[in-house]
Amino acid sequence: MTREPEFISESIEPEKGSFTTDLMAIGLASLPGAFRWRGRRYVVAECLDHRKVSAPEVTGEIYLRRQQFTVRLESGETAVLYVERHARAGVSRAAAKRRWFLYTIDRASADPLNP
Repeated sequence: MTREPEFISESIEPEKGSFTTDLMAIGLASLPGAFRWRGRRYVVAECLDHRKVSAPEVTGEIYLRRQQFTVRLESGETAVLYVERHARAGVSRAAAKRRWFLYTIDRASADPLNP
């Protein structure tokens, strides 16, 4: 029986200085190399997938809303991270600074010797 990834949808704190610049050079957000969630540090070992999520504007133009990354962590877990291009309307200033989120995490593939 296959276990579904755990739905999280909580903000994460990307580690400063851990971003690569390859995607930034073309105007996209770059994946952090490490982040903190619930007090624990996670290190991204590999990016498995990168998607852009767009939506039409009232003007008819297509606008990039978020980017989503499926990653394998050093612990062996697989996670989906996303970054919102702009803060949501009506949120506090502190909440507006939180744009990176852990969407899901699949602990089934984790290395039991590397918690």
